Amino acid sequence: MESGLKLKLFISYSHLDEGLVNEFIKHITPLKNNGVIDEWYDRKILGGDDFQDTIDNNLDNANIICLFISKNFISSNACIKEKEKAFYLKCSKGVIVLPIILSPCAWLDDMELRKVLAYPTDGKPVISHSNNDEAWVDVYNGLKKIIDEMSKYKQLNLKTDFIEFLNSAELLSKAHYKKERITLDDIFIYPYFEKYDYVKGNEKKINSKELIEKILLIEKILLAGENQAGKTTFCKKVFSKLHELSMVPVYVAGESSNSYQGKIDNIISNCFSQQYEGLEFKEIDKIKIVPILDNFHYAKEKEKHIKDLEEYKHQVIIVDDIFGLNFKNESTISAYSHYKIQELSPSLRNELIRKWASIGQQELPLIHENEVYREIDSKEELINTTLGIVIGNGIMPSYPFFILSIISTYDTATPLNQEITSQGYCYQALIYMYLRKHGVKNEDIDIYINFLTEFSYHIYKAKKYEIPQHEFDLFMKGYLERFNMPIEQEVLIQRLRSTRIINLDSFMNYSFCYQYIYYYFVAKYIAENIEETKDDLCNIVYNLQRDENAYICIFITHHTRDDFVLDEIILSACELFSSYQPATLSKKELHFFDEEVSSIINAVLHLPDNSPEKEREERLRAKDEAEQENQHRPPAPEVEHSDDLTLAIRKSIKTVEVMGRIIKQRAGSLKKDRLEFLFEEAMNVHLRILSYFFELIRNVDGQREIVDYISCRLEKHIEDNEGKKPLSKDQLIKISKNIFWNTNFFIICGCFEKMTHSLGSNKLTQVIDSVCNKVDTPSAFLLKHGILMWYNKNLQVDQISDKIKEDGFSETAIKVVKTMIINHCAMHSIGFRDKQKIEDKLGITAKKLLVEQSKGKALSMANKN
Repeated sequence: MESGLKLKLFISYSHLDEGLVNEFIKHITPLKNNGVIDEWYDRKILGGDDFQDTIDNNLDNANIICLFISKNFISSNACIKEKEKAFYLKCSKGVIVLPIILSPCAWLDDMELRKVLAYPTDGKPVISHSNNDEAWVDVYNGLKKIIDEMSKYKQLNLKTDFIEFLNSAELLSKAHYKKERITLDDIFIYPYFEKYDYVKGNEKKINSKELIEKILLIEKILLAGENQAGKTTFCKKVFSKLHELSMVPVYVAGESSNSYQGKIDNIISNCFSQQYEGLEFKEIDKIKIVPILDNFHYAKEKEKHIKDLEEYKHQVIIVDDIFGLNFKNESTISAYSHYKIQELSPSLRNELIRKWASIGQQELPLIHENEVYREIDSKEELINTTLGIVIGNGIMPSYPFFILSIISTYDTATPLNQEITSQGYCYQALIYMYLRKHGVKNEDIDIYINFLTEFSYHIYKAKKYEIPQHEFDLFMKGYLERFNMPIEQEVLIQRLRSTRIINLDSFMNYSFCYQYIYYYFVAKYIAENIEETKDDLCNIVYNLQRDENAYICIFITHHTRDDFVLDEIILSACELFSSYQPATLSKKELHFFDEEVSSIINAVLHLPDNSPEKEREERLRAKDEAEQENQHRPPAPEVEHSDDLTLAIRKSIKTVEVMGRIIKQRAGSLKKDRLEFLFEEAMNVHLRILSYFFELIRNVDGQREIVDYISCRLEKHIEDNEGKKPLSKDQLIKISKNIFWNTNFFIICGCFEKMTHSLGSNKLTQVIDSVCNKVDTPSAFLLKHGILMWYNKNLQVDQISDKIKEDGFSETAIKVVKTMIINHCAMHSIGFRDKQKIEDKLGITAKKLLVEQSKGKALSMANKN
């Protein structure tokens, strides 16, 4: 046997038994000389080695662990710890544990030792034999039998085409513009799973990496996940890990309702033959075989198959819905550990984006960190916008496939499947791809698209998200009267259900599986029938406070270039807070705020100590928590039931978001003057809201009323916390005023941040520059530079320094722009010289900068002395 294939044998023993251990080592000399094994025990530790670390490393890397059991062994704490670690490795990594009984002792009372085969035969101690050599020959033969069995599996190799499948990124393989072919490892990140406890009836979140690393500790796994959630990817990762642990995983790909026909053992055997070479299926011990059954929900005899799988100790079964498994015997399903794939959190989305962005970077010349941040930030915003997180609670699942498909589509300016269409946007590309993947021919795609368009509009007009079977049948009857159907109705519906475009739930209601598909096709119908649907269009445009209308409106502008749509959106925007002039943030407008600007917390005047990576990590963690909390929050009440002011503000914000999406999507197809007009009108909506806000807080009586309210709440809080020293009335009023003005200040900052992300784009730099320079107010200046900082990573310190010195610039506006700069520096890599420039020009100091300056002065003085 080649040296690279040597098995590592670890000897765990008490030093009091060293003489017997040396006898064992002499007897296994033939195995060592033949290059079969390489034994290790603590006498091989060299001087200067870390004693315990060396033992632990060799124990962790062993293939076989021999436990030399005696009264000395079982009374040694160190030996018992090694024994416990050995059995943990047996369960977690499939390591062979071989107890060798040296002398009579109470080893059978150890629950772990008594479960495994001990040597010499029947556990008769070595020294109880009339001749020790006879006992060692027995041990040698037992060890050789184990080694021969392990060596046999070295002949078992994966076939080349199956290795390619394991490494393949499948539909995303050719999706990256910097690399001809990407692999699964290029883009894989570990998602979180939700583990369901049938006994306790609760759920907890776990990292899938932890599950895969400890895969052998969980004998039966049942994993559920939606379409494209990453179920097959998990199967590949589990397969690779099991193979690494010298197990024999067998992957069964359930791809349709015809899957899993016949005996499950025959199915597994056939798949084994397709994946392995070197040994026959019948030569493999079933204790080592791990069936991985993908898309098991397609099986028609699920309960029978599950029962027949009992002879396999380890199993991994993948379904679309655990609770959809309808078994007579509940104990059958409860024997499995249940998991469900979770959507990616903001931090995991960021990790995935970083991984995608890093592909091919090593081949590029030296690039600045902020260029990397620009790519990451632009892709993150694209993802959040496309998933629908920006406007509402998401219209597309946050799974790796969808995220990378979106990025790929925008990166390459072509859909994933170029054979179908080259028109462009990711939503359309995904829909077409689904249809092609499930066998729809190019010439038949138009039939499916037309059906989906008509069906979506029918649901929209019914003011429902789902319709019952009898209503669906009526729709089908009407559809067949109006349109020719070259495909059988049953085939069309079955295909749409198998693609997970249309769903028939357990209540026998038809609906679209994903909201984005529904919105896409409703918009398509309206866009293609503008004259017929003008009332629908106007209702949508003038009620953009509803998430559904906002999404449909954006899709309408994708489907049509009709000026009527844009004109209606602009007209609606002009009517929002129309009795107010856009806020300027000039001294004249904000003199009342400038009088209180000294109350704003001084922390905003200093650059943060954190590195950009640390700052980004903390912000992502906060987003994770917020998104998690939002998922468990009950649905918000319908916006129509809100008060008029709340409704108006929400409608304004949503309208600007829609206008921003249109501007960004059509940055290269709308004429420049049209883009500038749209941008200015959208900007003015937010600035008119600010004017309304300033009117509210300018009122002295209103200020006093709010400050008194804060003061009462603060006093009550102090009273409820024993041990806190009470404050005087003057102290309470002073603190309450500070809270009031700080809150107002950060509302202004928040408004500009919202405008920046709603309207900004690095593709619109000239348009934004032209509009903001023409308007020439502090507010327009702030918006322009907020967009330049975030989208272009461009901080123009000199221009900002000169502008804020002009007479018309309010102290409040100066503090807002400084806050923007501090936020920019927190998120990006800023050199020492550039930080000095910020301090010199704008008076924004950094604690670290001050420390470095102090050191420099001290060093200078020391040199002089």
